Amino acid sequence: MGDGGLDLLRRDGKIILVFERGPDQRARATIHSLFMGGITAALLYAAVLVILHTDPANSALMAPFMVGCAGFAVWNGIEPQLQPDYTTVFDPAARTATVTESGSFSSRQRGPVSFDDVAGLGTRIGYVVNRRSVIVWLLLKNGEEWRLGHDAIWLRQATASQFVPMIAKLRGELGLGGKDAE
Repeated sequence: MGDGGLDLLRRDGKIILVFERGPDQRARATIHSLFMGGITAALLYAAVLVILHTDPANSALMAPFMVGCAGFAVWNGIEPQLQPDYTTVFDPAARTATVTESGSFSSRQRGPVSFDDVAGLGTRIGYVVNRRSVIVWLLLKNGEEWRLGHDAIWLRQATASQFVPMIAKLRGELGLGGKDAE
């Protein structure tokens, strides 16, 4: 499995798909944020030095550029901290699916949505926090797409991910359509 963990639990006739970022992924996100904080501080310090010790014509060009770069560094440092964990409850008896996203700062619930409104459950290759990943998704017929988890794959084949066969088996068990990453 990649950095994240995906578990399939069965309770009270319901199938629960739980995705949590692993401790190593959380630690890497924190280190990355601290590094970006250092770059931000260095860029802002350099912008102040440019304003104080450079010709006004040059500082008028350089200082805004450095402040803009610092803003990008701030966003780059915050983004990994905003990635949520997902809990998806499939209820075969009621034929519904409910997704709960639990982030660092908030939590939100989507659904329940009827299986009749689900266009597919599957995996695809994409990028999550600038890392190539196999993304588990639930596609609704209205075009809305819900992410249920992801597995960082870097350069290896998507078929090496443990998520692909697990989701294929779940899709067959629930009778949902969809496709898998190759």
